[in-house]
Amino acid sequence: MAQLKMYWFPDTPIEEVALPEGYSFSHFDPAKDIHAWCDCLRGGALIDGRSDGVGFGQEIIDFPDINPAQDIQFLDYKGEHIGTATAFVHKAANIGDMHQVALRKDFRGKGLAKYLSYIVLKTLKERGVRFVSLTTGEGRPAAVRSYLAAGFRPVQYDVGMEDRWAAFMEQYEIDSLPMYYEDGTFYKTIYRRSRQPKVKIGVFGAGRGRTMMNFCKAAGTAELVAVCDAVQAKLDDVKRDFGQEHEVALYTDFDEFLRHDMDCVVLANFANEHAPYAIRCMEAGKNVLSEVLPVQTMKEAVELVECVERTGKIYAYAENYAYMPAPRKMRQLYKEGKLGDFEYGEGEYMHNCEPIWDRCTGGDPTHWRNTMSAFYYCTHSLGPLIHITGMRPVKVSGFEVPFDKRMCRMGAKAGPIGAELVTLENGAVLKSIHGVGPSKCSIWYSVYGSLGELESAREITGKGVGTLYGNLDKTEGGNEGKNEEISTKDGLTELAEASGHGGSDYYVMYNMVEALRGSKIAEIVDVYEAMDMFLPGMFAYYSALEGGKPMEIPNLRNKEERDKWRNDRRCTDPKNPENEILPSYSKGNPEIPAENYERWKMKS
Repeated sequence: MAQLKMYWFPDTPIEEVALPEGYSFSHFDPAKDIHAWCDCLRGGALIDGRSDGVGFGQEIIDFPDINPAQDIQFLDYKGEHIGTATAFVHKAANIGDMHQVALRKDFRGKGLAKYLSYIVLKTLKERGVRFVSLTTGEGRPAAVRSYLAAGFRPVQYDVGMEDRWAAFMEQYEIDSLPMYYEDGTFYKTIYRRSRQPKVKIGVFGAGRGRTMMNFCKAAGTAELVAVCDAVQAKLDDVKRDFGQEHEVALYTDFDEFLRHDMDCVVLANFANEHAPYAIRCMEAGKNVLSEVLPVQTMKEAVELVECVERTGKIYAYAENYAYMPAPRKMRQLYKEGKLGDFEYGEGEYMHNCEPIWDRCTGGDPTHWRNTMSAFYYCTHSLGPLIHITGMRPVKVSGFEVPFDKRMCRMGAKAGPIGAELVTLENGAVLKSIHGVGPSKCSIWYSVYGSLGELESAREITGKGVGTLYGNLDKTEGGNEGKNEEISTKDGLTELAEASGHGGSDYYVMYNMVEALRGSKIAEIVDVYEAMDMFLPGMFAYYSALEGGKPMEIPNLRNKEERDKWRNDRRCTDPKNPENEILPSYSKGNPEIPAENYERWKMKS
């Protein structure tokens, strides 16, 4: 888990302190002080129990910006080293660093840490730094409180930081603190957990929406205030499960629901209806978290993008597979430069839905799941790759696996699997395969860069996307890497584990709520990235209709490009007569016996 980070700014007053009798400061002498230094650091539990100190601290001492004889200081008692702190400057950024602050065990608990903080801050302020940085952990509460007393302030730089600070502040009855971003700019005032303002969430769709309701119940940052569903029995269940601690308003009428006082609407309704409801919500002044999929026609795509721009509301796409442990860590390592230049990626979402098709469709021949193309549900396989790279797809070719007996039994009119070959803006290539009709399930991701490869475990191994393997070089062409398992844990892992889809559902809600609370580091999938995840599937289907012909993928960030597609109503959903209905299967809709649907109706 990442440590807490804190900043001290030079305009913060430094309280002049007079050392108690017998105490003094001195500088580190590399020739004779290594053992005394190690004794002090062990007292602060910063190193293990090694006795000789040989080799310890070389990484610190050899750091280019550190001059040990100048930057490592001691607090002495009667000439004996009893405490230490390192004060150096990251020269390129002109940021001071308060490092390795520790007291010998027999001098802890005497209130001496403030003297070490004083000498470090005084030294670094005199050197003219932009600010002073330090890292520590909640496991050293006395040190954290001492740094706060010296004027250090929390930094928002990693997932879960604000919540961890809120918990710490609650424990030590600290009402509020200013918090800063990693670049030193002000983020906002944060509050102890019991006094945190909560984001008001409304959920449309009481089935899939349960995940979002559970987040509100567990998190201290969000509050479920309203739920809308056409089925009264589902609302009764919501009242039973979520209406105990505070009243949750329940609606069967969407217009009435939309008038409720709430900050954000979660759209967990049918996947073919998200875009029109998202537009209604944003025009009513609500922010939107939309379940998959974002749109089903290019006309909807243009209207959705322009509504986000026009209203200025936050729109986030709930592509939860992008937040699964392995893809989430892949994104982090790629952003840190550990993968090098992105070259190739593969993603697959193979879901044999036949055992649950009664629950999915109820035996309705016109249900969107029975009429969608094989390419429609593409963002579980392609979305994580787009999110990892942050790059735009520019071209796609699509291929469809032939319609088979399984899809006939299900009553689904498309091929069981769709496949896309996608070219990114840098020339890299992605392969995406997905479908609701394969014989077995598989979720898997792999990415290649100039420094190596990362991939999740195969589902058939029993581990799946919770496990990540990698082979990464430190230098291009070095070929010194080795195969290893890479931890995917971060500051939210323990909280997220109880959530669905490998914890990814928690991350979707967490990041949306953080965005609504004002965080600019919240990793939501915005409307443009949502289009980058979905449009390759749409145009892969157009490609398959023409035998795999490559198709250019529109960039809806460009206003002039939207006009080409503003009236394009092509889709496979027959329920909207205004649309131009395409066959669900690229070779023409197959004939499916009526009794196949009746069988699912009886089961449901």
